[in-house]
Amino acid sequence: MKKILAILKYALLAISVIVVAIVMINGEASVDTILNWSYVLFGLAVVVTLFFPILNLAQNPKGALRSLIGLALLVVVVGVAYALAGTTPVPNSEGGFFTNTTELKVSDTGLITTYIALALAIIVVVAGEIRNSFK
Repeated sequence: MKKILAILKYALLAISVIVVAIVMINGEASVDTILNWSYVLFGLAVVVTLFFPILNLAQNPKGALRSLIGLALLVVVVGVAYALAGTTPVPNSEGGFFTNTTELKVSDTGLITTYIALALAIIVVVAGEIRNSFK
């Protein structure tokens, strides 16, 4: 299993390097290529994120509670980010505005989710260090 994952990791990395090289060579004409590859990677990340907790649940039902709590926390964080996301038009470089409410909502959700994850990571690191200093 580890060998398959290592091969998959290097294959995804190689494809990513090729896609980035194509975009760098062709310029703006191939931006769709990198966007589509990003969608593929995002979809793969979602599938893997959902698959492994389910696999863990099947292999270790008692220990799977932590995975399910983590997955539930992820759903709550994304839900909160979605609720906080706005659809206010954003100026673009051509002097116009991005007005597609779906794109604005999704991009704001991604940004807010990143900010929440960063804040939680900092809190966990600081709390861990404080806890370890008293041991």
